[in-house]
Amino acid sequence: GKTQDVSLKTIEKAPKDTQQKYHAISSKGESLKIVEADVLSSSTKDDIKTQLPKAIVVKKNLKKDVEILYASFKKFKETHSNAEEIKEFKMACDKVILAAQKSHTEIKEKVYTIYDKNK
Repeated sequence: GKTQDVSLKTIEKAPKDTQQKYHAISSKGESLKIVEADVLSSSTKDDIKTQLPKAIVVKKNLKKDVEILYASFKKFKETHSNAEEIKEFKMACDKVILAAQKSHTEIKEKVYTIYDKNK
């Protein structure tokens, strides 16, 4: 995925544990993009009903992961001496989280559109 461009070197500066949390979110973000594509190609309520549960599951897991990553990041921030690397890692995290939020917003808007159209 494109998120990998954030220089893996930056990610590798974090403890293994924190890296894993980052990658968990990154891959769930990718899953959400795939689900988003399915939802966006839906044209009926029935289509939406089959696609939506997947989106909801991914979103829930993602929310949990973000909380875990945040806790992990705080620890990293307190124990890491290089401020620049901390900043870069935070930017990398923000980037994957924002991408996931964007997918989530797109999914929500599509659902509203379909349900409004078919009132």
